Amino acid sequence: MNDKTRYERHAINLGKLLGNLQSIEMGARMAIVKLDKRAAGQVQSQLPQLKAGDSVELNALTNGDDLRQTIEKYNKRAALDCRIEVEPVVNLRDALAHGRAFGFGAAKPLRLLKFSRKIKNEKVLIELALDMTDEWFLENIRILEQALGRITKALDYEVREFS
Repeated sequence: MNDKTRYERHAINLGKLLGNLQSIEMGARMAIVKLDKRAAGQVQSQLPQLKAGDSVELNALTNGDDLRQTIEKYNKRAALDCRIEVEPVVNLRDALAHGRAFGFGAAKPLRLLKFSRKIKNEKVLIELALDMTDEWFLENIRILEQALGRITKALDYEVREFS
């Protein structure tokens, strides 16, 4: 496989991960709102017509909760078979958001490094070092698709495949 093909496949897989992470967060927020009748009414009546400068009621779609807080709140409200594991999703999101991906040489996959924010003696600790191999992408895509499937079930949404 040539470098161009390898990097194109990397970009497609990275897009799948990022798209699924965004969908998980938004889906969890939507499920929390759906289970709160007052918030659900506000969202349906307020959000479609908002403009910059407007104020809106605080709820799961409008609050500043991070991904971990959002998933934990979702899990407290979701049926047991719709709950998702927090750590793998949050750890992956943090690695992609705060890590640095790069490639060296034609034969190696891209590498993802995450550095500590703490500096000691002019050095930083490496918190994460991994090769973004095809297997790594496939496993993480599987984890996120499983989580998204559970949220979709909690929302009682119909799943449609793009053609």
